Formats: sequence, structure tokens, C-alpha cells
Amino acid sequence: MKQIVLKAVDVSKSFANNGGQNHVLNMVNMEIYEGDFTVIMGSSGAGKSTLLYAISGMDKPTSGEVYYRGNKITGLSEKKMALFRANEFGFVFQQSHLVSNLTLFENVAVTGYLSDSKTAKEVNEKALELLKKMNVEKAKDRLPAQVSGGEAQRAAIARAIINNPGILFADEPTGALNKRNTEEVLNLLTALNKEGQNILMVTHDMRAAIHGNRFLYIEDGKIIGEMSMPAYTEEEAKARERQIDAWLSSMSW
Repeated sequence: MKQIVLKAVDVSKSFANNGGQNHVLNMVNMEIYEGDFTVIMGSSGAGKSTLLYAISGMDKPTSGEVYYRGNKITGLSEKKMALFRANEFGFVFQQSHLVSNLTLFENVAVTGYLSDSKTAKEVNEKALELLKKMNVEKAKDRLPAQVSGGEAQRAAIARAIINNPGILFADEPTGALNKRNTEEVLNLLTALNKEGQNILMVTHDMRAAIHGNRFLYIEDGKIIGEMSMPAYTEEEAKARERQIDAWLSSMSW
């Protein structure tokens, strides 16, 4: 039986709206398991990104609890939560959000310095190792504005995993990339998962979705469907797409 890495219990999220409340998440219960590449899908406005933010500590749920490896993380102070995220979670967004006046190397390394588990020398070595792994080592001394969108996103992935996060959260990580860069980023994420990195990705893009092995469907702020598949292989990409498409159709996608 797979080990539970993260668990959400009755998580809800509401926002004030013209004197009323907009209920975006409604009593969500879900689990993320060790070794999985989990994909959250749903129509626009269903609550995909809100759910990712609520369970990752980027935002606070209105109610409910989130547990990471059995320990409750909801209710932590902002300072403790920020430190916790820096050490345990990694994040990749649609835009790379690299610091504009730092080089790619500096963007990756500065996140490593937030962890107290490595010396500065170890962080620098790890940053270079990851940039090489992401195939952007040659651009390490360039600023984000001096590299392509794909190179910036691959550097963002390196930044996200430098502290060996328990979960890598990805919110539409290929949404701003062209086809070639999309494939490069997705192949990197798949390789990381095969190496043991737990990934939770929000996407509406079938090209991205087929790389997952577990799928959750959210509608009106609730998880209403789930499907599992074997790990991704390029040879079965078309068959996976057909299977996921059929499942999405059954969810009224």
C-alpha cells in the first residue's frame, strides 16, 4: 500500500464577493501518495489552482486541515509556514517568476541558501548540478531576460527542487511555452518523477496530463472523479491520451 505524503481533510476556501461569499472549494478530501505524478484537471474556474494553493501552504484554507507526512501544517504561523515550504515543497508556475536582476545560477542558489541543511559550497555545487541536469548550464550566468522561455522554466524547475522537496507543485507549468519547450519541460518532470520526486500538477492541457499516473477531476470546488494509470511511456502516449480523453468525457469535461 502506498504511503500518504499529503492529506487534505474537508478543505474549503471562500472569498468575499459583493457582500457575500464565493465558495471556490467545498469540503475537499484528497490524498497524495509516495511516488505518484498526480494531475488535477477540471474546467476553468473549477478550483484547480485554488486547491493547489490551499494544500501547499501558499494560501490558507477557510476551513479544513492539511497534513504532510502525518503532521498538520494548517495553523502554522506565516513565518513557520514560509520556512516549511522552503524546506519541504517546491513550486513551478506558468511563468518562471525568476528574479530579473539575478542570473539563472543565482536564482537557483538563493533558494538553496534558505535551507539550513547545506553549506554555501554545497548549495553552489547542487545549483550547478541541477542546471546541468536541466540542460541550461551554458546559460547559468545570464539574466532571465537573456534566455528563452523554455530555458527560464527549466531553471525554475531547478530552483524548485534544489532543497529536495517532498512534493513538487506545478501550476500549468507549460502554459506559456511553445510545443518544443513544452515537451522538454514535461520530459524533465517525468524523469524527476521516475527518480522518486512526488509531483502534483494542475493542468488543462492534454499534452501535459498524459505524463501523470494518477488523475483527479474537480468540479464546482469538489473532487468528483479519480483515475490511475501505469507510469508514462512515450510509446503509449496516444493510447494514454485516448484513455484520459474518455475519462474526461465521462466527467462532462
